[in-house]
Amino acid sequence: MARRSDRVEAAMLIVVVLGLLTALPLSGLIGSTTYRGQLAVSVEQQATRHLATATLVENAPSPVPATDGAYLGANGGTTGVQARWTLPGGAEQVGMVNADPGATAGTRVPVWLSDTGNVVPAPMTASDAVTTSILAAMFSWIVAALGLAALYWVVRLILDRRRAVHWDREWLHAGDRWARS
Repeated sequence: MARRSDRVEAAMLIVVVLGLLTALPLSGLIGSTTYRGQLAVSVEQQATRHLATATLVENAPSPVPATDGAYLGANGGTTGVQARWTLPGGAEQVGMVNADPGATAGTRVPVWLSDTGNVVPAPMTASDAVTTSILAAMFSWIVAALGLAALYWVVRLILDRRRAVHWDREWLHAGDRWARS
Protein backbone atom coordinates (compact mmCIF):
# COMPACT_ATOMS: atom_id res chain seq x y z
CA MET A 1 0.00 0.00 0.00
CA ALA A 2 2.84 2.38 0.82
CA ARG A 3 4.42 1.73 -2.57
CA ARG A 4 1.18 2.47 -4.37
CA SER A 5 0.71 5.79 -2.55
CA ASP A 6 4.31 6.72 -3.35
CA ARG A 7 3.60 6.08 -7.05
CA VAL A 8 0.43 8.17 -6.85
CA GLU A 9 2.35 10.99 -5.20
CA ALA A 10 5.07 10.84 -7.86
CA ALA A 11 2.42 10.82 -10.58
CA MET A 12 0.76 13.87 -9.01
CA LEU A 13 4.09 15.68 -8.97
CA ILE A 14 4.48 14.94 -12.69
CA VAL A 15 0.92 16.21 -13.30
CA VAL A 16 1.75 19.43 -11.45
CA VAL A 17 4.95 20.00 -13.44
CA LEU A 18 3.21 19.23 -16.75
CA GLY A 19 0.32 21.47 -15.72
CA LEU A 20 2.70 24.33 -14.98
CA LEU A 21 4.41 23.85 -18.34
CA THR A 22 1.04 23.71 -20.12
CA ALA A 23 -0.10 26.85 -18.30
CA LEU A 24 2.79 28.85 -19.80
CA PRO A 25 1.49 28.97 -23.39
CA LEU A 26 -2.08 29.38 -22.12
CA SER A 27 -0.97 32.35 -20.05
CA GLY A 28 0.79 33.73 -23.12
CA LEU A 29 -2.45 33.37 -25.07
CA ILE A 30 -4.36 35.21 -22.32
CA GLY A 31 -1.72 37.94 -22.33
CA SER A 32 -1.81 38.40 -26.10
CA THR A 33 -5.61 38.43 -26.17
CA THR A 34 -5.62 41.01 -23.39
CA TYR A 35 -3.05 43.07 -25.29
CA ARG A 36 -5.15 43.14 -28.47
CA GLY A 37 -8.23 44.21 -26.50
CA GLN A 38 -6.41 46.87 -24.50
CA LEU A 39 -4.66 48.18 -27.60
CA ALA A 40 -8.05 48.59 -29.30
CA VAL A 41 -9.30 50.52 -26.26
CA SER A 42 -6.15 52.66 -26.38
CA VAL A 43 -6.63 53.47 -30.07
CA GLU A 44 -10.29 54.36 -29.48
CA GLN A 45 -9.43 56.57 -26.50
CA GLN A 46 -6.59 58.29 -28.36
CA ALA A 47 -9.04 59.13 -31.16
CA THR A 48 -11.83 60.43 -28.90
CA ARG A 49 -9.94 62.28 -26.16
CA HIS A 50 -8.21 65.60 -26.61
CA LEU A 51 -5.75 67.47 -24.44
CA ALA A 52 -6.84 70.96 -23.43
CA THR A 53 -5.86 73.58 -20.88
CA ALA A 54 -8.24 74.58 -18.12
CA THR A 55 -7.94 77.73 -16.01
CA LEU A 56 -8.81 77.44 -12.33
CA VAL A 57 -11.60 79.81 -11.29
CA GLU A 58 -11.03 79.23 -7.56
CA ASN A 59 -8.13 78.42 -5.29
CA ALA A 60 -7.44 74.78 -4.56
CA PRO A 61 -7.46 73.87 -0.86
CA SER A 62 -4.06 74.13 0.78
CA PRO A 63 -2.30 70.93 1.80
CA VAL A 64 -2.93 69.83 5.36
CA PRO A 65 0.21 69.16 7.42
CA ALA A 66 0.35 65.68 8.89
CA THR A 67 1.83 64.96 12.30
CA ASP A 68 5.09 63.59 10.89
CA GLY A 69 5.90 66.71 8.86
CA ALA A 70 4.50 65.40 5.58
CA TYR A 71 1.55 67.00 3.83
CA LEU A 72 -1.71 65.26 3.09
CA GLY A 73 -3.58 66.08 -0.10
CA ALA A 74 -7.33 65.64 -0.25
CA ASN A 75 -7.21 63.12 -3.11
CA GLY A 76 -3.83 61.39 -3.32
CA GLY A 77 -1.94 64.61 -4.12
CA THR A 78 -4.65 66.33 -6.20
CA THR A 79 -7.94 67.93 -5.33
CA GLY A 80 -11.09 68.80 -7.27
CA VAL A 81 -11.39 72.50 -8.18
CA GLN A 82 -13.76 74.52 -10.38
CA ALA A 83 -12.14 75.46 -13.69
CA ARG A 84 -13.05 76.84 -17.11
CA TRP A 85 -11.88 75.53 -20.48
CA THR A 86 -12.62 76.22 -24.12
CA LEU A 87 -14.15 73.51 -26.30
CA PRO A 88 -12.88 72.92 -29.84
CA GLY A 89 -15.89 74.84 -31.25
CA GLY A 90 -15.02 77.92 -29.15
CA ALA A 91 -17.66 77.53 -26.43
CA GLU A 92 -16.57 77.70 -22.80
CA GLN A 93 -17.41 75.08 -20.24
CA VAL A 94 -17.04 75.07 -16.46
CA GLY A 95 -16.56 72.00 -14.30
CA MET A 96 -14.40 70.20 -11.78
CA VAL A 97 -10.79 69.35 -12.61
CA ASN A 98 -7.94 67.93 -10.56
CA ALA A 99 -5.33 70.42 -9.43
CA ASP A 100 -2.41 70.36 -7.05
CA PRO A 101 -3.28 71.40 -3.49
CA GLY A 102 -2.62 75.09 -2.95
CA ALA A 103 -2.96 76.02 -6.66
CA THR A 104 -4.39 79.53 -7.03
CA ALA A 105 -7.18 80.82 -9.23
CA GLY A 106 -5.86 81.56 -12.71
CA THR A 107 -3.47 78.60 -12.70
CA ARG A 108 -3.58 76.69 -15.97
CA VAL A 109 -3.80 72.90 -15.73
CA PRO A 110 -3.85 70.27 -18.48
CA VAL A 111 -7.10 68.28 -18.82
CA TRP A 112 -8.30 65.56 -21.15
CA LEU A 113 -11.68 66.13 -22.77
CA SER A 114 -14.07 63.73 -24.46
CA ASP A 115 -15.68 64.60 -27.79
CA THR A 116 -18.59 66.05 -25.80
CA GLY A 117 -16.28 68.36 -23.84
CA ASN A 118 -16.42 66.55 -20.51
CA VAL A 119 -13.30 66.00 -18.44
CA VAL A 120 -12.15 62.38 -18.71
CA PRO A 121 -9.07 60.44 -17.60
CA ALA A 122 -6.04 60.49 -19.87
CA PRO A 123 -6.26 57.96 -22.71
CA MET A 124 -4.62 54.59 -22.27
CA THR A 125 -1.25 54.37 -23.96
CA ALA A 126 0.28 51.44 -25.80
CA SER A 127 2.63 50.89 -22.86
CA ASP A 128 -0.42 50.69 -20.56
CA ALA A 129 -1.78 47.95 -22.81
CA VAL A 130 1.54 46.09 -22.63
CA THR A 131 1.65 46.37 -18.84
CA THR A 132 -1.93 45.16 -18.48
CA SER A 133 -1.34 42.19 -20.78
CA ILE A 134 1.84 41.16 -18.96
CA LEU A 135 0.05 41.36 -15.63
CA ALA A 136 -2.87 39.32 -17.00
CA ALA A 137 -0.52 36.63 -18.28
CA MET A 138 1.41 36.50 -15.01
CA PHE A 139 -1.75 36.45 -12.91
CA SER A 140 -3.28 33.63 -14.96
CA TRP A 141 -0.12 31.52 -14.59
CA ILE A 142 0.02 32.21 -10.84
CA VAL A 143 -3.63 31.17 -10.48
CA ALA A 144 -2.89 27.95 -12.38
CA ALA A 145 0.18 27.31 -10.22
CA LEU A 146 -1.76 27.88 -7.01
CA GLY A 147 -4.57 25.60 -8.20
CA LEU A 148 -2.14 22.84 -9.12
CA ALA A 149 -0.26 23.23 -5.84
CA ALA A 150 -3.53 23.04 -3.90
CA LEU A 151 -4.51 19.90 -5.82
CA TYR A 152 -1.13 18.34 -5.07
CA TRP A 153 -1.35 19.12 -1.35
CA VAL A 154 -4.93 17.80 -1.09
CA VAL A 155 -3.90 14.53 -2.76
CA ARG A 156 -0.82 14.36 -0.55
CA LEU A 157 -2.96 14.93 2.57
CA ILE A 158 -5.26 12.09 1.55
CA LEU A 159 -2.26 9.83 0.86
CA ASP A 160 -0.65 10.75 4.20
CA ARG A 161 -3.86 9.87 6.02
CA ARG A 162 -3.97 6.52 4.22
CA ARG A 163 -0.33 5.91 5.12
CA ALA A 164 -1.06 6.72 8.76
CA VAL A 165 -3.97 4.27 8.80
CA HIS A 166 -1.72 1.65 7.20
CA TRP A 167 1.01 2.29 9.79
CA ASP A 168 -1.55 2.04 12.61
CA ARG A 169 -2.71 -1.33 11.28
CA GLU A 170 0.88 -2.54 10.94
CA TRP A 171 1.72 -1.48 14.52
CA LEU A 172 -1.44 -3.13 15.80
CA HIS A 173 -0.51 -6.35 13.97
CA ALA A 174 3.11 -6.15 15.18
CA GLY A 175 1.91 -5.52 18.71
CA ASP A 176 -0.24 -8.65 18.57
CA ARG A 177 2.73 -10.71 17.33
CA TRP A 178 5.04 -9.32 20.01
CA ALA A 179 2.49 -10.03 22.72
CA ARG A 180 2.29 -13.70 21.65
CA SER A 181 6.04 -14.15 21.63
